[in-house]
Amino acid sequence: MRKQYRAGLVLAVGVLCAMLLCGCPLSAQMGQKISAGFAAVEFAESQLIHEASRETAGQEAYAGEGAAGRQQKQRISDGNLAYEGLSAEGKIVYDQMLGAILSYEKSVKLATADQQLMRTVYQALNCDYGSLFWVDGYVFTSFTKGGKVIGLEFSPNYVMEEQEKRSLQKQVDQTVEEWLAGVSLRDSDYEKAKYVFETLVERVDYVEGAKDNQNILSVFLHQQTVCQGYACAAQYLLRQLGISSTIVSGKANNQSHAWNLVKLDGAYYHMDVTWGNSTYLNTEQKEAKFVNYNFLCMTDEEISHTHRAEMNFSLPACDQMANNYYVKEGRYFESWDPERIGAVFRDAWEQGLYSVDIKCKDDALYEQLKEYFVRQQKISDYCAGIAYVYYMEAPEYRVFTVNFQEM
Repeated sequence: MRKQYRAGLVLAVGVLCAMLLCGCPLSAQMGQKISAGFAAVEFAESQLIHEASRETAGQEAYAGEGAAGRQQKQRISDGNLAYEGLSAEGKIVYDQMLGAILSYEKSVKLATADQQLMRTVYQALNCDYGSLFWVDGYVFTSFTKGGKVIGLEFSPNYVMEEQEKRSLQKQVDQTVEEWLAGVSLRDSDYEKAKYVFETLVERVDYVEGAKDNQNILSVFLHQQTVCQGYACAAQYLLRQLGISSTIVSGKANNQSHAWNLVKLDGAYYHMDVTWGNSTYLNTEQKEAKFVNYNFLCMTDEEISHTHRAEMNFSLPACDQMANNYYVKEGRYFESWDPERIGAVFRDAWEQGLYSVDIKCKDDALYEQLKEYFVRQQKISDYCAGIAYVYYMEAPEYRVFTVNFQEM
């Protein structure tokens, strides 16, 4: 449920607490806990594998590639996280699947007879390549001899003709070129990730039931999507900027969800654009949209409060803070320093910023910040002439946000 909390006027500074709504949809009631209430979130299911088996019994010979031929397969995905997590056999199958899809081949005989490996590889392929909008799952044929499976044939399920795919790809690339005009390849990894995060939140709305919402077309052509579309589009944009990214599927607040794992300066971080696209209830009980930076470059510990990955391969540890938003922006505090914290509020106030947020290392520091600057109204010592303070809380992330204008 959604609630707005309000503390009454206290001396010169009135304090209003708004309810933070992470995720953007209008109807769900599960929610991320914020202050004493719950925010509304709802997520569409991640893309599923569609498969139908056509069993071919008898004595047919399976014309798969020989070992020598398989060893000569071009490795076009070296360095991709999901690809690198596969066995040698899995990598061969991955290359075969990707090669078939990129070439619009009707089918390809796989270098494995293991159906579980085939499924694992297909998931890995979709984690590394969320931009394959012209394919929706696959069907396969298993070849048997004497009751034993001796081979598998993989057939991509194309949802459009190649000519239409090329036309749509051109439209996508035109939009991407426009959206990336404000960032440079010379920018730091963090600056690139932040730019992509902000661009998607600001330009694309979360709309349940949006057209093509399981692929990048929903983002770049329609500017409406759900979690899978956000994750695929984030990966596509980051790849144009030379940033490695993997799509992670799993659960968020026990609902199917997708987000990104990004590699910045050699370390991995979680990035969830869907939850970064947040809203709050303003004083008129209307929803207002804003960029929620809690979900830009998170650690495993931070994201574990709400998210759980469900993958067929191991993910690298995300335990670094160097590229966390609050660290990079000078808004992360590990110890009590009222002068430095107050200076953050003062600088934002004097610059006329709409809001400013601060992240604390632990719960004790978080509570101390609230007590000193809000309950004791010490923020007025740093923000000359301030009359009201509106704030939003995210205690599980130890992030406190102050708004300087009426919400």
